[in-house]
Amino acid sequence: MNFFKTTTAASITTLSLFSCDMKFKSASENINQAEGGTSLSSLKVDMNKYSSNKLICDPFNPSTGTSSTTYEKGIKASLHYLEAGMPRLYKANDYITFGRKSDKTVFLTDMNVPTRMFTEGFSTPSGQTLAKDSGEKLIEFFGLKMSTNIILTADDEEGEYELAMLADDGSTLTLKSGDGDNADEKIIDNDGDHPTRMGCANRTVRFIRNALLPIEVKYYQGPKYHISNVLIWRKSSTVAQDPSCGRLGNTLFFNPNDKSSPQQAFKDLEARGWKVLKPDNFVVSVTNNDYNPCVTGTKPVISGFAVIEIIDQIVDLNFKTDILATVQIQLTNQTTGVVTTTTSDNLLRLDHLVRLSGLQANTVYKAQAVAVSEDLGRSISTEITFKTQ
Repeated sequence: MNFFKTTTAASITTLSLFSCDMKFKSASENINQAEGGTSLSSLKVDMNKYSSNKLICDPFNPSTGTSSTTYEKGIKASLHYLEAGMPRLYKANDYITFGRKSDKTVFLTDMNVPTRMFTEGFSTPSGQTLAKDSGEKLIEFFGLKMSTNIILTADDEEGEYELAMLADDGSTLTLKSGDGDNADEKIIDNDGDHPTRMGCANRTVRFIRNALLPIEVKYYQGPKYHISNVLIWRKSSTVAQDPSCGRLGNTLFFNPNDKSSPQQAFKDLEARGWKVLKPDNFVVSVTNNDYNPCVTGTKPVISGFAVIEIIDQIVDLNFKTDILATVQIQLTNQTTGVVTTTTSDNLLRLDHLVRLSGLQANTVYKAQAVAVSEDLGRSISTEITFKTQ
């Protein structure tokens, strides 16, 4: 098998890939991935920026996943949680500051979590439930620091807007104005342990067409089991005058026991002009330096994932995708439990010949292929097991 061969659109010539070996360093392993096979294009974003085993997509809607279809849209968040022995915290910022920061990155489609029961925990793309180091499923005492940009859609009018958040438990919203004389400004303070409460902004915000408003939302979930976080707005020249500002109750705005159905208080908000921000109102980035990897693209079908050859600590893998895709290999060392995601060359192929080197000797690994298509559809193969020599 002539393994290290590839073709590029620019030259349509055969090149050696030995110089293109990619490396991923972990605490105990330094695994190289080199890939051969014909390629005519590359992915428009860097697949390696977000590894599948360190990615959480729309954790409050794990059954449906994200509805975003463009990589610019969405909300990026870091996850922070309390470990055993840590004191109770009662402020969103305290969770971000003192809680343990997960190595996972969270992406959300929007901020529209009406009051519901939260008992299933966070699901990752590989079907795992995020847990603490102790193995405890994470359903309470965690915080999210969410960063995004708000933008008007074609259906939204320019002008002054009033914002508010319906949250259980605490939440804050800060305008990120940049450095220098333009200090960050917290305009919603809906913090502390409480059932779903409407926290209203202390000033209006002017939105103009095609302009991005950078925001940061800090949110925490205290004691189980109710959860909610809904960002709403309306055109208005005044703030904090709505009769629902400060009102609270876990069945006031939505019914968590009936599929989070809107209650009269929320219908009254809508009658007074309030609307939930839509997914298209949230922009992660306008460049491809950062992007939302959880978009709903065309998922490649992975077939024939198998080991071709094992020589000492070098393993050759082979498989196909039904559409052009770039790939990583996700490995679990069965001795140490360390999960490693190798680094892709970001080239799109149908036939994938992958060589892994730098593995531990005489060690059993479980492996999955992770494939990302041209429009960022993501698939993960079934597991295979192999043992190095």
